[in-house]
Amino acid sequence: MHGRNAVRRASATTLVIASAALGLTVPTGPASAAPVSGCAPGVWKAEFFAGTTFAGKPKKTGCDHAIAENYGNGAPAGLPRDNFGVRWTTTRDFGSGGPFTLATEIQGGVRVYVDKTRAIDLWKSAKGIRKKSVRITVPQGKHTLRVEYANVTGPAAVKFTYAPVTGKPDDKVKPLAPAGTRAAYDTASGKATVTWAGNSELDLAGYQVHRRALPATGKPGPWQTVSGAKPVTRTSLTDRPAKDGSGYAYAVTAVDKAGNVSARSAEVRVTTPKPTPPAPAAPSAPAGLKVVSANGKQAELSWAKNTEPDVREYQVWRRAAGHDWELTATTAGTSAIDTPKDDGTAYEYAVVAVAEKTRSERSAPVSFTPEIRRPGEPGIPTGLKVTGIDGRRAKLSWDKSPYEDHVIAYRIWRRDAQHDWKAIGKSGSSVLSYTDDPTVDGTTYEYALSAVAVNEREGKRSAQTVRFTPEFRGAPQPPFALEAYDTPQGVKLYWRSLDNAPSFRVYVRKEHGGPAFTLAGTLRNPGDGRLEFLDTNTGRDRLTYYVVAVSKDGVESGRSNLASVEKR
Repeated sequence: MHGRNAVRRASATTLVIASAALGLTVPTGPASAAPVSGCAPGVWKAEFFAGTTFAGKPKKTGCDHAIAENYGNGAPAGLPRDNFGVRWTTTRDFGSGGPFTLATEIQGGVRVYVDKTRAIDLWKSAKGIRKKSVRITVPQGKHTLRVEYANVTGPAAVKFTYAPVTGKPDDKVKPLAPAGTRAAYDTASGKATVTWAGNSELDLAGYQVHRRALPATGKPGPWQTVSGAKPVTRTSLTDRPAKDGSGYAYAVTAVDKAGNVSARSAEVRVTTPKPTPPAPAAPSAPAGLKVVSANGKQAELSWAKNTEPDVREYQVWRRAAGHDWELTATTAGTSAIDTPKDDGTAYEYAVVAVAEKTRSERSAPVSFTPEIRRPGEPGIPTGLKVTGIDGRRAKLSWDKSPYEDHVIAYRIWRRDAQHDWKAIGKSGSSVLSYTDDPTVDGTTYEYALSAVAVNEREGKRSAQTVRFTPEFRGAPQPPFALEAYDTPQGVKLYWRSLDNAPSFRVYVRKEHGGPAFTLAGTLRNPGDGRLEFLDTNTGRDRLTYYVVAVSKDGVESGRSNLASVEKR
C-alpha cells in the first residue's frame, strides 16, 4: 500500500470501531505505537511465515507500499502452497486523527489491528471472496496498523486500504497547527520567506499564511491572509511587506479537505528597514545669465533666482578656450564679479545652483573677453553708489580703480533731463567719495565717474551710473508754456516744468461763471513724461486756465501763464 502523509486529531485517546455492516463500537485502551523497523513511516513491513500462527522467525521480510496481493492457487516464493501467513505492519503519524475507513477484500482469513485493538476479524475460513469495511476514529499522534493474513488451502488473495473520511458533517476534526515555522527577510530583494514543517494529516488540503503589522507603538494590526484565496500545498511562501521600518508577524494554518482550519502556528517575525527617502530632485539650471562690464576688465555676472526652496548657493564657473571649467566663485546671491586676465583671452561663464543634497547642471554659458589695456591707461572705476544727506545732497562713493597705481584723481560727472554730461568735481586718488549739492529741487540727476592718470590722461567714463533726486524745499518753481486746446472730449492742457513736482493743480475760470478761478482737477504722479490734463467738465463757454506745481508738503508754486480757449 502506498502511504499518504496527512494529519487528523481526535478528542479521545480510545480507538472506536464501528462496523459498516453491523454498526458495532469496540472500545480500546490507550494507543501504543512502537515504530516498525526496517521500512519508512507509512510503508508496510511484510513478514512471511510457513504457518498461520505467525510464530517463530519469518521465512523472509520486505517493504510494501500497498497491500494488494493475488497469489491464486500458489503462495509467495519460499512458502508452502497451503498453510502460510503474511503479516504487514506500519507505524505512522495520523496528525490530529479523526474518522478513517478501513476496508479489506480477501480469499482466506484476515485480522486488522490498530495498535492493540482488533478492528476487522475475518479469520475463519470460508469459500469465495469476502469484503468488509469499518469506520473508526483514530486519536491524534502516531499509531501502528497490523494486518495478519492466513491461507489454509485453495485460492489466496488479500487487499487492504485505509483512508480518512473527508466529507462534512462526518469530519469535524481540525488539523494540528503547523510546526517549525520560520521567517527570514532579505534586505536586497525586500522579500520575507516563511517556511514550516509539513503536517502529517492524510486529508490535508494545504496551508494558509497570515501576516499582521507590528508597529513600534500601538496595537498590532489585524491578521491578513497573504497566501491567496486557495490553500497552498508547498511548505514555504515568499511575501513582500512594506519597507516602512515596521515589524511584521507571520503565522501558518493547516486546512483539511473538509474545510476544517487549524489553530495558527507560533508567530515568527521580521523587521523591514526604514524606507530610504527618494533622492532629491536636482534644481533646474539657473536661467537668464548675463554678463556686462563697466570697466572692460571685470565680468559682472547676474542671473535669475531659482524657484526651488532648497537652493542655498550658486557656483560660478569659468573656462578659456581649450581649457576645462574651473570654479571661480560661490555666492548666496544672484550676481558675481570676476576679474580674468586682461590679455584678450575669450572666456565662457556658467552658473550651477547648489541645493542641500544635490546640484543643477551648468547654465547656458555666456561669453566675455576683457579689454586689452594700453600701458599707463587708467581703469574704469566700479562700485559707484549714492546716498542722500538730509534729502538734499548726494554723497557718492566708489571702489578703487583696477589700475590704481596709474590713477592720480577721479572726475565726477553729472547730467539731468535738460543737460548733457558735465564734469562737476574732482577727488584725489585716495579719496573714494564726493558730495554734490544740486541746485534744483525735485530734479533727477545722474552721476558717473572717470579715472585720471598721470599727464591728465583720462580713462573711459563708467558705464555704471547712479541717480539722485533732491527733495523739495519750499515752493516749487511755477510751471510755464501752458497751452489749451478744444477737443471733442474736452479741453486738453499741456505745460512744462523745471521741477519734478509730485502733483500739479489745474484752475479754471468760466466767462459765464464769474471772475473767480476754481479747481478743475489735479494731476498726480506725472512721472517723467509729458505734462498734460484733460478737463471734461466744461460746457459751451470761454475758459481760462492756469497751473501750479505742488510739493510733497502741499506747498503750491506760483501760477503759470494763462491759457484761454473757446469751448464750442
